[in-house]
Amino acid sequence: MNRKQSRVGIAAALALMLTLVGCGSGNNESASNQGESEKVVLDYYTWTDEADYMQKIVDAFNAQTSDIEVKMTTISNDADEYNTKIMNNLSGGSKMDVYSMNGTSSLGLYASKGQLVDLTEQIKAANLDVGAYGPSFQDISNVLTEGKYYALPYRTSEYALFYNKKLFDEAGIPYPQQMTWNEYAELAKSLTKGDGADKQWGGYYADWLVAPLGALQEGATILDDDLTPVTNWLDYLNRLYYTDGSHMSYKQMKAESIDWIKQFESGNVAMLVNGEWTLNMLKADITAGKTDIDFDMAPLPLSEGTKDPITVGGVSTFIGINPQSEYGDAAFKFVQFVAGEQGESIIAESSVLPAYASDKTKEAFLNATGTQGSGYFFEAKTVVENQPVPQIDEVNRVYNEQRDLFLFQEQDAATAIQNFAKERQSVLNR
Repeated sequence: MNRKQSRVGIAAALALMLTLVGCGSGNNESASNQGESEKVVLDYYTWTDEADYMQKIVDAFNAQTSDIEVKMTTISNDADEYNTKIMNNLSGGSKMDVYSMNGTSSLGLYASKGQLVDLTEQIKAANLDVGAYGPSFQDISNVLTEGKYYALPYRTSEYALFYNKKLFDEAGIPYPQQMTWNEYAELAKSLTKGDGADKQWGGYYADWLVAPLGALQEGATILDDDLTPVTNWLDYLNRLYYTDGSHMSYKQMKAESIDWIKQFESGNVAMLVNGEWTLNMLKADITAGKTDIDFDMAPLPLSEGTKDPITVGGVSTFIGINPQSEYGDAAFKFVQFVAGEQGESIIAESSVLPAYASDKTKEAFLNATGTQGSGYFFEAKTVVENQPVPQIDEVNRVYNEQRDLFLFQEQDAATAIQNFAKERQSVLNR
């Protein structure tokens, strides 16, 4: 071999080594792969319902970050379209960098399939205060992902009681405050009047609201051996829907495909049990001129003998990183921003309840809602709505099937719970 051939061979070998080194550092290095003068472009996916406030977060992050640019794509979440498309993207080797997850079951699913980066060490290195997300996040992480963090939460859920101030004023009844479920039922009955199109309902309890709220407040769950509190809750719903007739019946809601928010906004419902997202939806519709309802909110009713406010919910929406992303460091900076105090304050400014609790996020939320009762969200103890076990979606489906048969008055509560317990065991044994 002459010297010229030797130099060519050495140069080729060095080039190959550099190429291999570059490939090996793809998940940890961000800007260097595109050159120091070029921005890393991150692809972030979420669902359409979040487009408004998440775009504000993306814009704020891009405005203060010179070497990273985030581009957001939204997918409809109707009929589970979002989860289906995200799963297909991940399974197909998509280079999507960051994506959101709705619910603990989605977090568990993606983590179990190796479709989320384990962020535990990065969170420790960054000294992130995971305690700011409340005890539900730690409970979920301990049970669902064995103490590891595969995502960070940026929204939390809580149920409350919303009410139409005009209907209370017309009836000469003081606005509701903390009360028991029995007191709520009696109040709803007293506010129910009229027939047909002029019917005024004392309360509205949506047909899709599956969680047994009263049982959960007592510390019971649908995974317990003793399902007596859950049975009692079914009997309570029967009282609201049929015995007292103070709420539109389950049969009618299902048969007519009633839109719960429009029903409340129409002005013929005095009280509405629903989640924190109701605030954002009502305010948006008022701004758009779709309704002029004058509303406020009170704590979720409690079981007898309970004094301190207890609501149901917990951290519910998460953001994580695709292991196939070539820009892991940059992606983590964006995740930090979204789930940190600055990003969470932007979420709060949209009347959306942030997962990160601090004086700044609380102030931003209260200023945005302009609703006196919204401070309740920061005062109540929150118990987890969905237990953090991998099979919870399937268990919920089985429970909902038996609950449906009961609320359609095709079986009694005891039979519904007996059938549920039997089918639940089959699900948990798989």
